[in-house]
Amino acid sequence: MPAKRSGGLASGAVSLSMTSRRAQPQPPPPQRPRRTIWQMYKGIEPRYRILLGMGFMGFSMFGLWASDKLEEAFPAPSDTRVTHIRHRDLAATSDEAPAKQPKQ
Repeated sequence: MPAKRSGGLASGAVSLSMTSRRAQPQPPPPQRPRRTIWQMYKGIEPRYRILLGMGFMGFSMFGLWASDKLEEAFPAPSDTRVTHIRHRDLAATSDEAPAKQPKQ
């Protein structure tokens, strides 16, 4: 069964309108003005801004809670903790002779 042809062209005829038409360049889409993060935030409905803020606070509170629980479960070794060093102790470790400290 021969293929069904669409259109009213005779067999072997070529549509000149299809071959001679070139693609017209499309104009660029209009650019929206750039908005700052604050402007985008202010564009959100107030109800959703409140929910977004509460979500951030909940996430922060969970992070604080989880870090405390992890610190209890896995304490840091004692040698990595920060020790307080006085300035005069640092001066004594230099290459020069230690400075005499006045007696009080």
